[in-house]
Amino acid sequence: MLANAESWGSVFNSFQDLEAQYLDHLRAKMGHSRVYAVGPLSLLSATVVDAGNGCPANLNLDSSGANVATWLDGCPDGSVVYVCFGSQKLPNRQQMEALASGLERSRVRFVWAVKRGTAQQVEDGIGVVPDGFEERVGGRGLVIKGWAPQVLILGHRAVGGFVSHCGWNSVLEAIVAGVLVLGWPMEADQFVNARLLVEDMGVAVKVCEGEDAVPEPAELGKAIAEAMTGETPVKVRAKELREKAFAAVGGGGSSSKDLDEFVKELNQLKVGRKSS
Repeated sequence: MLANAESWGSVFNSFQDLEAQYLDHLRAKMGHSRVYAVGPLSLLSATVVDAGNGCPANLNLDSSGANVATWLDGCPDGSVVYVCFGSQKLPNRQQMEALASGLERSRVRFVWAVKRGTAQQVEDGIGVVPDGFEERVGGRGLVIKGWAPQVLILGHRAVGGFVSHCGWNSVLEAIVAGVLVLGWPMEADQFVNARLLVEDMGVAVKVCEGEDAVPEPAELGKAIAEAMTGETPVKVRAKELREKAFAAVGGGGSSSKDLDEFVKELNQLKVGRKSS
């Protein structure tokens, strides 16, 4: 970070309406205006969530992706909570049991993406879904063991909430989808990301915090149920932030302007080198 502050400029996968005051602070700290927010970059990819129907375009699905899409098609709008902790972190045995119990108690429809662990992790119960859980929840929940098509899931009309570790990619994908985040930050930047969503933007609620923290199942279930019930102010703000994200990358949007300005500055550097 110290080296970045001394660099010629900085480019961020973010946008003005999300982090304006922090981008302005960095410009002041660096002493120039070459701080560019050009995101959310996921809106510029081939899997962009279409604003009309929430279906990713040009996405070739494997069997797991096709199965979850079919399952979600049978659920009411905004009724499903998606649970995923990214590609790096696996909850321990106690956390998995608390999550399973919380989801069961919530009575809410859900999709739970569970990363596969090593043989030793499985033996220790790390990332292992408790025995009998899938049978007890019946058709109300879907557990995906391994890779899950997160952009597709979040963008589906049936999904209204996201239990997340608040990693930055997941944060932006949730914003693009317009779903509220139920945050459980565990490490690194996830804590400040969660604070940004909860305290600054009001598009999330915190359900737990810490790498080794174990939520009380009844409280977790209640938090999920309350967050997913009705058109809450948090849900409304999440949808409003989605519109701002789309506007940022659209014609004349803040991210589009920043990208154009960044290219312009790079071209000037190139001209300067040729003339010298």
